[in-house]
Amino acid sequence: MGVSKLDVLYRKLLLTKLFIRGWGKPEDLKRIFEFRKIIGNREKCQTLVSKDYPVFIDKVEEQSDCKILEGHFISPLAHYVPGILPVESLVARFQFIIPRRWNSKHRPVCIHLAGTGDHHFWRRRTLMARPMIKEACMASLLLENPYYILLWKARYLVSTFSAEGRRLITLV
Repeated sequence: MGVSKLDVLYRKLLLTKLFIRGWGKPEDLKRIFEFRKIIGNREKCQTLVSKDYPVFIDKVEEQSDCKILEGHFISPLAHYVPGILPVESLVARFQFIIPRRWNSKHRPVCIHLAGTGDHHFWRRRTLMARPMIKEACMASLLLENPYYILLWKARYLVSTFSAEGRRLITLV
């Protein structure tokens, strides 16, 4: 498969090292946009993942003010759009940080997605989740960014030291 004209134009306009191999296969992008129509419907989206979807707890750590559960699950996207995710993104990893004691019958949870440069859980756990437990008795769910798993492999296993994304589709 040759490089599309859109990719060539994009590479000429962009000076960074992101998406150096283009945006991915056009067929994959079409499949993602079709699935986006499904998840854009709130009623349909709520039924896509069953309430008993398997989630695995790998480690439980008791702290003085909280309990940290570390675990993983298979991305539901792997079932709905097979073959779209890189192997490194099939398993989603998380940390769930819950207070040792709840203040009320309500149990609020804040979901923290990884920001740029946030390679693991430490920054969000230390700077956001732990203070939220102390101040508001609010639990936190920290999701690991699979894009940084890809970068880690590229950097340390292949011995390249640039933080470049090869295709746009790897960010999915």
